[in-house]
Amino acid sequence: MPTHDRRPALYASYELAARVVTAVGDQDLSKPTPCPEYDVATLVDHLVGAADRAVAVGRGEAPAPEEFPHVQLADAPELLRQSGRAAEVAWSDDSRLEATVTMPWGETYTGETLVDMYLAELAAHSWDLAVSTGQGGELGPEIAGPALEGARAMLKPEYRDLMGKGNPFGPEVAPPEDATGWELFAAFMGRPPRLTDFAEA
Repeated sequence: MPTHDRRPALYASYELAARVVTAVGDQDLSKPTPCPEYDVATLVDHLVGAADRAVAVGRGEAPAPEEFPHVQLADAPELLRQSGRAAEVAWSDDSRLEATVTMPWGETYTGETLVDMYLAELAAHSWDLAVSTGQGGELGPEIAGPALEGARAMLKPEYRDLMGKGNPFGPEVAPPEDATGWELFAAFMGRPPRLTDFAEA
């Protein structure tokens, strides 16, 4: 039986992502991000693609392994919101939390773990985009806590630096003593937890 149900936070993370992407301007697209392999433009593509992939696994579908297609910046917020609505339908049956899906890289996960995985991914990349485009890293308290809990539940040590330095996750960073919820989450995900840290990196 599932021990945690973080579906409400996953659904909320779609709207968070849409709000962050709405504030991204064309002048931001070439800026670097805390993800070594992505600039802002390609991270927007990845975020939209990951949001759609979370819908597919909620339906019990094995997602395709190919790269995510490019999306126009102006279209991205609505695409994220559409995926959010679809995710609520796809994950609405409680049995999906116990069902398993085999991912393109060969590992099989329960729905409970996949909810945690995509919650952490959408939250982390929303944070990445926010700090890369001058929006700051404090994105509201309702998602940071569940995203950190989900990340701690699913992120195995061997996933860090699996495909190169910082990809898909870097080593955990020691957070400041007075860290906020978002700073704790960013640090666990291997990001410099404060905007000044990223600016100096």
